[in-house]
Amino acid sequence: GNKDNIRAGCKKCGYPGHLTFECRNFLRVDPQRDIVLDVSSTSSEDSEEEELQRLQALREKKSM
Repeated sequence: GNKDNIRAGCKKCGYPGHLTFECRNFLRVDPQRDIVLDVSSTSSEDSEEEELQRLQALREKKSM
């Protein structure tokens, strides 16, 4: 049972060595979306809004 799951690897990316919720491989696909997913999985939607606003502000600073 368990050994098969470990060998099968991550359901998100298919690579072994980490669990699905530990997967960081989609970072390469879309860093912004990864941050949003991370926030939403660990906290309320309120702080997700705050996080998005903070990222927006950081991005605007960089472009100046």
